Amino acid sequence: MSPSTEDNLGRRRFLLHRDKAVEHALERIRHAPDSGWEMLSAEERAGLKSVLAEIWENSDREQWHEYSFSIVTKSDILTLIALGNDIKARHHLTDETRGGIEAILLSCSPGGRPM
Repeated sequence: MSPSTEDNLGRRRFLLHRDKAVEHALERIRHAPDSGWEMLSAEERAGLKSVLAEIWENSDREQWHEYSFSIVTKSDILTLIALGNDIKARHHLTDETRGGIEAILLSCSPGGRPM
């Protein structure tokens, strides 16, 4: 086994932290009362996981920790998936898509949506 470069180790750490954060968010969403998790198809779940990874990579860590994924609704999930599909189609995150994602996730922050 060849020794890994510092860059490779850094990239592995980055991916590990991203994957753990995304799994934690998915777990919170899975238990959210209005998420409709059971009704999501495997494709929709994979799309949600993909867009959450994209969001984590492009957001400030402090902001990510403020999002309350436990109050995400099924409508929010479907919109996030559609925005994720837009990112894939354009091969980059546009300002419009970023704004749509932020609008949803900010509404899922403390004080963003009435309980």
